[in-house]
Amino acid sequence: MKKLILFLIAIAGCFLLANAMVNDSGYVLIAYDNMSFESSLWATLLLLMVILLSAWIAIGLVRFFIGASTTIYPWSQSAKQKRAQRLSVRGLAEFSHGHWKKAERLLALAAESGETPLINYLAAARAAHEGGNNAACAEYLRRADHKAPGADIAVGITQAQLQLSGGQLEQALATLKHLHKKNPDHAFILKLLKQAYIRLHDWQSLALLLPVLKKQKVLDDAQLTALESQAYGALFEQAYRQGRSQTQPENKAASANAVWRRLSKQQQRESGMLFRYTQTLTLLGMEEKAERLLRDKLVKYYTVPLISLYGKIKGADTTKQLLTAEALLDERPNDSHLLLALGRLAMRNELWGKAREYFEASLRLKKSVDVYNELGRLLAYLNDYEKSSYYFREGLNIATDSVVQMPLAS
Repeated sequence: MKKLILFLIAIAGCFLLANAMVNDSGYVLIAYDNMSFESSLWATLLLLMVILLSAWIAIGLVRFFIGASTTIYPWSQSAKQKRAQRLSVRGLAEFSHGHWKKAERLLALAAESGETPLINYLAAARAAHEGGNNAACAEYLRRADHKAPGADIAVGITQAQLQLSGGQLEQALATLKHLHKKNPDHAFILKLLKQAYIRLHDWQSLALLLPVLKKQKVLDDAQLTALESQAYGALFEQAYRQGRSQTQPENKAASANAVWRRLSKQQQRESGMLFRYTQTLTLLGMEEKAERLLRDKLVKYYTVPLISLYGKIKGADTTKQLLTAEALLDERPNDSHLLLALGRLAMRNELWGKAREYFEASLRLKKSVDVYNELGRLLAYLNDYEKSSYYFREGLNIATDSVVQMPLAS
């Protein structure tokens, strides 16, 4: 119904317009200088409509041919950039799916014509590396450095990461040392350098790097403490192996002493470092030196590992050693580890009754395999074999996770 009404209105409009044109054609005169244009009003309006329609068609044709030319002949800058962007997106998508060769090809093409050659060349290098094409990887890194002057840090970091990933540890270390020399405060370079030292077991270099890692806050406190423990634990282990190979007694502790001297004053006050050093001295047969050092440090830096070690080693004066440990009882009367150490030191001084008292007091606080075994040894030495066997059995029961009941013999 609406369409019919509109159609009737249109017919009526056309009729009125035709009637107006017949009854009054109008008159238009345009004069300029010596020229003039005369026509009826309706003819002039029709001419204007023809001119506007022709202009609209001409503009559309121009736009069409420009679009067609950029599609068929993509040498315009805008078209190149759009094509490079599409290649880059496709390349990254292929990379994320693990299609290394296809990703490498697409990213390399995007790098050659796009506005971000550095990113695409680095991504192409990673794709080539994952695909096992090391020659292409090196070439893409070279192109990235050439195409983006001043991007040596980004290129170098990517190269080092790929070298670490490929197990080329010596090459990675050389790359990272070069980068670190040029950028000594770069946190990520420091983190990669740390990884290289750990994988190469270069603990000495890692120990020297620790203050820099701390200063630049590359690691948090917990990570730094763990790394420090790992590095110096390995250094003292190396010192032990080197000392064990020495034939002269005076040379056995030389490497361990060197590691200890390289520590800062603060590090030497850490109980973990003190334990590793004195433990190394003990293993190398330098018990008297270890005992003297522990005797001076125990009161201030008391820990379970230190008192346990102190109870096992033999100092030059075992009586003085026992008195030193007994002085700690005032502050730690209910410390089972201290009582165990005191029992051992009493045994070393042949104070059998005191040793038994200390062991039994430790056992009342905490049942442990060590205390049971020490009591078993002590009572066996004193010819009390029945109780000695009892303590050894109890220690064995604790040492096993569970005791399976055996069937009785019939």
